[in-house]
Amino acid sequence: MRNKNWYKKGQLTIFIILAIAIVAIVALLFMQRENLPISITPETPISQIKGCIIGNENDADSLKSLNTKIENQGGTLAPKNYFLYQDNKIEYLCYTNEFYKKCVVQKPLLKADIEKELKGQIEGKINSCLESFRNSYQGKGYTISYKKPEVSVELIPKTIVVSLNELNLKITKEKTESYKDLNIDFESKLYNFAIISSSIITSEVRYGDSEAIIYMINYPSMKVEKKKQGDGTDVYILTDKDTNEKFMFAARSLVIPPGISGN
Repeated sequence: MRNKNWYKKGQLTIFIILAIAIVAIVALLFMQRENLPISITPETPISQIKGCIIGNENDADSLKSLNTKIENQGGTLAPKNYFLYQDNKIEYLCYTNEFYKKCVVQKPLLKADIEKELKGQIEGKINSCLESFRNSYQGKGYTISYKKPEVSVELIPKTIVVSLNELNLKITKEKTESYKDLNIDFESKLYNFAIISSSIITSEVRYGDSEAIIYMINYPSMKVEKKKQGDGTDVYILTDKDTNEKFMFAARSLVIPPGISGN
C-alpha cells in the first residue's frame, strides 16, 4: 500500500515538473517572438504609382484633394454660378433668379459631369506620376517603358475608379513585369452624393422645394441638412454617417420677394 502511494506521488511530481517546463518553454518562445523585427511589406512599383496618383490633401492635383474639392463645391472643381457659404463657393445645382419661379436644373447629368471634370484634371497628375516613377526606377537600374494611357474615371458605390487603359507598362531588371492596364480604386461617397443630390433637385424642379427628412428615411446612413439663406437660397449639406464625408450644393427656387409673407 505504501509503495502505491509513493508511486502516485511520483507520477504527480513528474506531471508538475512537465507542466512547469511547458509553461517556461512557451514563455521563452513569446519573449523571443517579441524581440523579432517587425516585417514591413516593401513598396511595389505599382503601389508607388497608385500612391502618387491618390496623393494627399496637401497636393492640389491628387485624386484625394480633387475629391474633397468637388464635394465642398457642389460637384465641380470650378464653380461659376455659385453661392458663397462660409467663404466657400458652392455651385447651384438648381437655380432661378426670378421670384415665384421654380428653379432650372444646372447639371442634368451630375454623375457624368463629375466624372468628366475628374478625368480632365487627373490626367496631368497621372502623367507626372508615371514620369516620376520612370526616373526613380531607372536610377535603380531598371528599364521602364510605357505608353500614354487612355484615362477613364467612373463613380461607383463607395468608390472612384480611375482606369489607365492601354498603358502597356513594362518594368525590367533581370525579369520583366508587364501591365497592359492599371486601375486605381479610391474610397469615396461621391456616387451616393450624386444620386441623392439629383433626387433632391428633381423635387426642387417639380415642387419648388424638398423635404430633407424624406431622404434620411430612405437613406439611413445619410444625414441631410437644408440651411435657408436670406436671399432665398437653400444650402444642402449631405453627410455620410459612417465616414463623416460631406457634400454641399445650393438651390434657389420659388423665392418670395422680401417683405411679402409666405402665408
